[in-house]
Amino acid sequence: MKKSLVTAVTLIHVLLINFSMIMVVAMLLLVFANVVLRYVFNSGIYWSEEIALVMEVWFIFLSLGLGVKHRLHFSINLMKRESLPKWFNRALDFLADAIYIFVGVIMIIYGSKLVNFTMRSIMPATKLPAGILYLVLPFSGFVVIVEALFHILGLDMFDEKIDQYLSGEGGKIRDIFRSES
Repeated sequence: MKKSLVTAVTLIHVLLINFSMIMVVAMLLLVFANVVLRYVFNSGIYWSEEIALVMEVWFIFLSLGLGVKHRLHFSINLMKRESLPKWFNRALDFLADAIYIFVGVIMIIYGSKLVNFTMRSIMPATKLPAGILYLVLPFSGFVVIVEALFHILGLDMFDEKIDQYLSGEGGKIRDIFRSES
């Protein structure tokens, strides 16, 4: 049960990283194409700013959840971790994860309210519901909570194998989950 849960969360993590990379590239290409069309051909893609904004917001909030896994968020270190007792470092890590969980719960609750409220209005160029822009908030809050809980429980998340896969040295996604027996 535990292994299948860790495998599912790790697979979702890798898919979110790949989706985030695709969104950044698509956003870059869309904005570049719009600039070229606007300044070279005196025409533009009328919906490009809205779609680029949606991709940017989604990328930022997905990255927030992924940043919790890798502890990439800002922290203030007044003393070297090595000079403090291990129990104190574990307590500080637990406190940070508890704060992440609290923030994740807030993102789910108020993100859902924001999505429900903004689904009534539409974006002018694409005619899509404006709630699509914020639909990522509750999902990202869930990812933040799961990643913080995995830190607290000390579950192995195949971090080295994920890094190898993302750097191009680790083969395919299925290689992440193969045991070394």
